Amino acid sequence: MYKNKFLILTVFSILVAGSFMPSARVYAGSEKWIDATHILMREIELPERTRARAAAGLSFADIDPDQPAREKKLGQKDNFWVRNVANGQFEQIVANLRAIGKHCYVYVAEDQTVSQNAISKVQTKFDSVIYPVNTTHFGHEWKPGIDGDNKVYLLMSDIKDGYQNPSDGYVAGYFFAGDEMLQNEFPTHSKVKSNEKEIIYLDTYPSKPDAADYMEIVAHEFQHMIHYNQDNKEATWVNEGCSQIAPVLCGFTAPGHYKLLKDSTDRSLNNWAKWDPMPDYGQVYIWNQYILEVLQKKGLNPADFFRSLASSKKTSNVGYIEAFSKFDLSFSEMFTDFSLANHLNDRKIGDGRFAYQASHLKKFKLPPTKEITNFPAHEKDSVNIWSSDSFTADIANLSGNLKVSFSGYRRFLGPTYPYFRLAVILKDKSNHAKPILSFMKLIQNPADKNRLIGSANIKCDGTYDQLVCVIMALAPEEFDDAQYMPASPFIYDLRMETDSVFAATTTGSLNMQYFVDKINSTAEMQNSENAVRIRENYAHQLLMTIRNELESGSFASVDAFIEAADANYLLAPFARDISGMLRFYLSQSQAQISKDDLQARIEILDSF
Repeated sequence: MYKNKFLILTVFSILVAGSFMPSARVYAGSEKWIDATHILMREIELPERTRARAAAGLSFADIDPDQPAREKKLGQKDNFWVRNVANGQFEQIVANLRAIGKHCYVYVAEDQTVSQNAISKVQTKFDSVIYPVNTTHFGHEWKPGIDGDNKVYLLMSDIKDGYQNPSDGYVAGYFFAGDEMLQNEFPTHSKVKSNEKEIIYLDTYPSKPDAADYMEIVAHEFQHMIHYNQDNKEATWVNEGCSQIAPVLCGFTAPGHYKLLKDSTDRSLNNWAKWDPMPDYGQVYIWNQYILEVLQKKGLNPADFFRSLASSKKTSNVGYIEAFSKFDLSFSEMFTDFSLANHLNDRKIGDGRFAYQASHLKKFKLPPTKEITNFPAHEKDSVNIWSSDSFTADIANLSGNLKVSFSGYRRFLGPTYPYFRLAVILKDKSNHAKPILSFMKLIQNPADKNRLIGSANIKCDGTYDQLVCVIMALAPEEFDDAQYMPASPFIYDLRMETDSVFAATTTGSLNMQYFVDKINSTAEMQNSENAVRIRENYAHQLLMTIRNELESGSFASVDAFIEAADANYLLAPFARDISGMLRFYLSQSQAQISKDDLQARIEILDSF
């Protein structure tokens, strides 16, 4: 019956610190909660015949058709089995019926104090918003269900999860599929308990029933009930993703787990982490949020898409592929655009599809794997399949060509070879120049079929000051990801080499003739904005180089400039800037620099 009787205890030994029973009411952040639905599905193996009997409509009415359904009255007390998530046991509690709605009964555990306003809000919002929106977007729960009653039970209690500190994870709710079985369907030795009802469990601590975001938990859990009726074999990441987008579809607060991705950026979209799932809740949420925004932008109906996804008997990525195909969309292309949106979130790139529209995600952006400031650069790293890394490079102090080279090792996985995609984006942080996005052409290395290689030459002329490389790992869509997941990360090399005469950290003389040629080229631009920007960029680079040389006692670049700049009016402004820097060093009485040498060069520069 149990796959691993200690699994839940192991999970919460990591998620939760301290004893099982908190001594004081200490509330947690909204992004710290998880739902225990996927844990129970993994922990408790249900008899296979459950859904077959469900499909046949088995209920109490079939067992005892002469037994009329007992009418419920407000205030009545009933017994319920609840799951103690911390110790993996079922415990019985008493709960009072506090509200009766069109689609629900709201019960509150006898030992919990919940305001009538909060209870009424749960009942009203479930009836008027959550039930119609969720059933429209995902389909229906089993109805009338195991108990022959059309109403869903909402049981509010303190779910025992070991919560103690605000930094701890906690269980905000769950749906247990075993409640849709009769107790006598379980073996006599089983310790599993069924309430024989369609029921979802809602936490009262540290969750706050009076809080504005409490409804997102209700919407989340009801989606799980629906999804189990539509496809009880669904992969965790798909099921949880649908539950994470459900509150947004209902118009409620978006779940805050996406904030955790900034500290855990390389997460495989379709490989749910058993031991650290909180960032995965964020990942599957923003994935579906991105899909929702794409559908809306194209004028397509999101309800049609998510209903198709939930009802599909194909699981994991294949379910998405099937649903996308009905809208002439591609899973791989959607994943590519989604990855770029996460690392760029810039509506000025392309047609705007690499940005989020939701107000709470306007400033969301995954941090880069590394920021590159020195050249040449050589980065060795790895990326999970159906995940992405990014690197930013400061190219403000470069001129000439920057060569970006990539080599990625894609080992054979079962039936297929995964592959890489590498996007290269040029950006101007001052927003004067429109960003440019391109994809590096990757080919199979003739000497090693498992390695994809490619390169791109970037012209650095001062127009753009930042380069972003986004590295993605994907797999052919024709293969079910169950055939190759989970998989360890795929390693790659990223190199950046420049023939630039400038770099902010460069010491020693520079190629002054190259510098002069670049400045002369701006004469043809007259006084255009681009010409001014290029000159400002070169002035910055020149002064940075000369400063570094002066600190080591060298006049190499100053002398090279004086020789190259003779009678060139375009270089006069640069001469004044250099003279000003030398005067500063003269006033500082630097021991390693001769005052006479400084003064002599100042006089020459002032004569330009």
